[in-house]
Amino acid sequence: MFEVIGRKLGEFFGGLLSEGKSLDDLKRALERLFEEAERQGIKFDFSAEVKDNVLITRSKCPIHKLFSVWCEKGCLPFVEGFASRFNVKVKRISKQPEDDFCAFEFSE
Repeated sequence: MFEVIGRKLGEFFGGLLSEGKSLDDLKRALERLFEEAERQGIKFDFSAEVKDNVLITRSKCPIHKLFSVWCEKGCLPFVEGFASRFNVKVKRISKQPEDDFCAFEFSE
């Protein structure tokens, strides 16, 4: 259930924020998503960098403290759904609380 909901939510938000199909477009869309979250008082300490045709994102996600099942079942499908709007592949590099940051690698 979380997998389906996560993917659909990701596709929805990715579609709302997409203005192109490049990794730079994806980076800008994710930055806008996290800027809006911060305006709403949800702090992620988000960062993103495109280097050698790969986008790496890192954040300190507060969700795992409040709703850990989302991290296990919904987060990756959300990110995959978001990335699908940019025709980009994604893999999770690290996850809180096991690591200091949640990190993802996006590639075309």
